[in-house]
Amino acid sequence: MQDTLLVIHFLGLALGVGTSFAMARLGMATAKLPPPERGEIMKYGMSLSKNGSLGLLLLILSGVGMLFTRGVSSVFASGGMAFHIKLTLVLILAGLLGYSQTMIKRIREKQDAAAAATMAKLGPVMLVIGVGIVVCAVLAFH
Repeated sequence: MQDTLLVIHFLGLALGVGTSFAMARLGMATAKLPPPERGEIMKYGMSLSKNGSLGLLLLILSGVGMLFTRGVSSVFASGGMAFHIKLTLVLILAGLLGYSQTMIKRIREKQDAAAAATMAKLGPVMLVIGVGIVVCAVLAFH
């Protein structure tokens, strides 16, 4: 059971953090395009955000599964401070993901330039937090 949950966890990690890397690369690749052309490309790129949401869902579900199958107190004891920081970062990331989804909706429905500018700033922050989560997980459970 643990191996299955860990595989699901790694797939969620690939989807979630991979989406952040892909969006960052897409943003860099389109940075010098005229705004209308860049907006059109990024509109399709934003469909990648569904992968990020699915990845986070898989990470949370498999993480909770591993937490309860291993025993909550033993996981918290063995994970130490790094695990607590990881969980805090996951909560922050989930909040930012929810906020980004509202920005994406505004971009799609209203072509809101301010929301697009917010997304351009939010993406790199979410990438750094995602990498921070991975680092904390490694430190907690190596």
